[in-house]
Amino acid sequence: MLAGPAGRPVAKWLRVGGMAAHNLAHPRRPMLVVYADGRVIADAAHELRLPPAGVKALVEALDHDLTGQPATASPRPGTPRVFDASTTILGVDSGDGMREVAVPFPENVVAGGYDAALVDARDRLASLAGRVVAEGRKFAPDRVQLSSTYLSAGQVTTPVTKLWPEDVLLPPSTQAGSREKNHKGNKALTITRLIPRAGIWHFYRTSSGKQIALSWRYLLPHE
Repeated sequence: MLAGPAGRPVAKWLRVGGMAAHNLAHPRRPMLVVYADGRVIADAAHELRLPPAGVKALVEALDHDLTGQPATASPRPGTPRVFDASTTILGVDSGDGMREVAVPFPENVVAGGYDAALVDARDRLASLAGRVVAEGRKFAPDRVQLSSTYLSAGQVTTPVTKLWPEDVLLPPSTQAGSREKNHKGNKALTITRLIPRAGIWHFYRTSSGKQIALSWRYLLPHE
């Protein structure tokens, strides 16, 4: 795990909330995190390294874009709202701590629905994320975050027949709502081997007949 000033995040782009299949919230997966030492990780799956000048230019541009913005941005009057859509979190740390701006349902607004500076910030980070995926290498540490939730009878529209892998520890059956747990080493490697990463949620049936949804992602260096 990274420590010290070089290992601190200086820019990030997250997408949180929003509803997926079975009315489950999308699990949190960082779209992009940039570290002070130039390491950039996209979708918790790809990484590359920026030179110091590149990090400096990015932070300065984002600092300009986000200065003066409220903690939660509001779309201009008349902009359509989609309440089941996700919220984008844009963040930058120019030296005084991470400053974040939440932008609700940014992918579902008409052109001009938000301040142009917020659109610029998002597009700047999205462009870098695309570059990391296209040019970077695979990011696959031995540390993962497992998200799981038991499904209620009302959430199940199609019977789940795939059995839960016995080598993956089940969360307590009394756990209400989504649950996140971090794993490392062999436990993490077992999860990555037995549970697909592609997609958002994967559905299984336990030996006792309970139905459960699961998603996982790699943990980032600062987590």
